[in-house]
Amino acid sequence: MKSFTNRLVIFAASAVALGTMAYGQTTMKAEIPFAFHTSNATLPAGNYIVDRLTTAPNTLRIYNTDTRRGAFVGSITVDWFNAVNKPVIVFACAEQDCTLREIRTSQGTYTYPEPHKTARARESVSMIQIPLTARNGD
Repeated sequence: MKSFTNRLVIFAASAVALGTMAYGQTTMKAEIPFAFHTSNATLPAGNYIVDRLTTAPNTLRIYNTDTRRGAFVGSITVDWFNAVNKPVIVFACAEQDCTLREIRTSQGTYTYPEPHKTARARESVSMIQIPLTARNGD
């Protein structure tokens, strides 16, 4: 009887551990209603998937499911201590031009450099946050 109980406890502990590991690797999705720039691409408005690359720890993939086009965005810094419960993607927008600035996830905050702009252009920047939601295997 002890053997069965031990196996049951080990199975339950494994299920909890594996469940939390899978949760930490959740692919997120967002509907971004405007075109935006990353460090290496200009992407159109649409439905996006955001996921972390396992081969490059500071790199996320942003993939447009409508156009089947995406970009890999490497973060200058990742603040592992600044994890959030409600993930968001943050853009800096000035007039008709939006640039990716941060992606805040449960694993930390990925920060992207601000492109060089004149002082006048920096004055009229507004920060826009788009919520990220967990993608259910659709």
